[in-house]
Amino acid sequence: MAPRRMFLASRPAALFALVSALLIAAPGLAAAEADLTLSRGPDNIETLEFSVDELAALPQVSIVTENEFSNGAVEYRGPLVRDVLEHLALDEFEMLRFTAANDYYVDIPTSDFRRYNAILALEADGKPLSRRDKGPLWVMYPISDHPELQDSIYINRLIWQVVRIEPL
Repeated sequence: MAPRRMFLASRPAALFALVSALLIAAPGLAAAEADLTLSRGPDNIETLEFSVDELAALPQVSIVTENEFSNGAVEYRGPLVRDVLEHLALDEFEMLRFTAANDYYVDIPTSDFRRYNAILALEADGKPLSRRDKGPLWVMYPISDHPELQDSIYINRLIWQVVRIEPL
């Protein structure tokens, strides 16, 4: 997977070298539109941008769950949120803000992603999530597997059309 842009990297030199090499090897990626932006650092100037295709290239996890926004159990598929966060060391923060395309946001503790296999769903029942279907990225918890997740606290964290993740 090749992140398109990275500014003022704070990760170890090896990660910076890898990202630099990927950018040099694939210069055409910089012109593509980002579907998800991860930001950190003072004024969020350290940034990684991902396309849906790049997120789909990460290891994928499927969860079958019910939620208040779908009829019956649905199989959602996408990368684990914790894997995506590790790319910019956002897993080191206690709280992150997930922002949707319409500027709606929800703040989620990173402990959720260590405790549960929440994913950034790219698909529902084998079909890519479109904007009309709460996509292309929808934070999905394995609600049916954990009774405690059926609480409104977690239901409110099922943010869809995610475009940005940043620390608080």
